[in-house]
Amino acid sequence: MRCPHFDSGACRSCTLLDLPRPRQLAEGLARVEQLVAPFLAPGTQWDPPIVGPEAGFRARGKMAVGGTAQEPVLTLPGQSAGTDLCDCPLYPPGVEAVLDGTKALIRRAQVPPYDVARRRGEIKNVLVTASPDGEHLLRLVLRTERALERIREHLPALLDAHPSVVAVTANLHPDHTTAVEGEREIHLAGAASLAIRTGDVTLFSRPQSFLQTNTEVAGQLYRQAATWVGEIAAGRSAPYGGAPRIWDLYCGLGGFALHAALAVPDARVTGVEVSAQAIDGAREAARAAGIETATFLVADATHWAAETATGPDGPPELVVVNPPRRGLGTELAGWLERSGVADVVYSSCNPDTLATDLAAMPSLRVVAGRYVDMFPHTAHAEVIVRLRRR
Repeated sequence: MRCPHFDSGACRSCTLLDLPRPRQLAEGLARVEQLVAPFLAPGTQWDPPIVGPEAGFRARGKMAVGGTAQEPVLTLPGQSAGTDLCDCPLYPPGVEAVLDGTKALIRRAQVPPYDVARRRGEIKNVLVTASPDGEHLLRLVLRTERALERIREHLPALLDAHPSVVAVTANLHPDHTTAVEGEREIHLAGAASLAIRTGDVTLFSRPQSFLQTNTEVAGQLYRQAATWVGEIAAGRSAPYGGAPRIWDLYCGLGGFALHAALAVPDARVTGVEVSAQAIDGAREAARAAGIETATFLVADATHWAAETATGPDGPPELVVVNPPRRGLGTELAGWLERSGVADVVYSSCNPDTLATDLAAMPSLRVVAGRYVDMFPHTAHAEVIVRLRRR
C-alpha cells in the first residue's frame, strides 16, 4: 500500500509503511514471541499469523475537524491540521464519500469547527463506522447542543445524497481533553445499531460500543478462539459431567461468546461487559443468530467473576478474556490463578500487559498462540493464546 499523505509527510500514522509487509509481520511476531517465551509450555509452537488486507480494512474512521465552517478540513487526530485526509487508503470504499457529505453538512449548517487553542467552536470530531455491506453509522462529536437545530434542518440532504448512512447521532463532548468523544449520545436519524458481519455471526454495533478496527481479521480471530474452545470441550467433556460452562469476560459485542456457542452447542455461555450498549448489541446478535445458549450481563468482569465463582456452581470449565490495553490486572489475574479454571483463551491487544498477566498466573501455561495483525503498517501488535493449567 502507498499513501500520498505519508510520502509528503502530512500524515505519519502508518509508522511502518516504508517496511515491506513480510518484514512488518516478522518483526511484530518476533517481539510477541520474545515477550511470551517465558510462559510457554514445553513444545509449544506458534501457528501462522492472522492477517488481512493491507488497505481498506478500517471499520471505523475517527476524523478531527479543522478549518472553518465554510471550508472544513477533516484530518486524523495528531496529524497535520491543514491536510484533509478523507481519502485515507485504510478506509473501505464509501467512507470517503460519507466524509465529503459530512463536510457539506457542516457548510450548510454553518457549524464552526472547534479551535483547540482558543477553546471555541462546536464540532470536534466526525466518526464513521463502516459495515462489510457498505452501510455506515455517522457520529458528530459536538461541544454543546447549540448547532443541533441547524444540523437537524440540513441532515435530510446528507441522507438523500448518501443512502448508505443508516444511522446518525450527535455525541456531546464539552470537556477540553484529548478524548475523542463524550458520554452523552443523541440519536438524530435512522437505526439504533449497525449490522457488522464478522466471522460466522452478525454483530450489532451501537454508537458507543467497542468494535474491532479490522473486521476481516476480527472474524478470523473469533474463529480461532472457537476452534480452540471446541477442542477443549471435546477433550474434557467427560470431567464436565454435563454441559460445559464458558465465561467470556470483557465480551464487548459478543464476538467470542457467540462463536463459542456455535462451536459447542450444548455449552452454557455467559458474556460479561460493563458497557450496557455493548450488551444490548450482543443480545441483538444472539437473537439474530438464533443462539439461545448464550446469556449476556452488564457487570464489572472482575467483580462478577470473583462473586459468581463462590456460588453453588463454582467457577466455569473455560474462560475467554479479551481485556482492554491495560490487561487483566492483578485482581482478575490473581482470581484466575486461584480459581482452578482448567483452560483460558486470552485475546490481547497489548502483548506487554499480556506478559505481565501471564507472570501473575504461573499455573496457566501457553500451549498455543497466534500473532494477530489487527493494525497493519504500525508497531501495534495483538495476540491470542490458549492457556492450560499445569
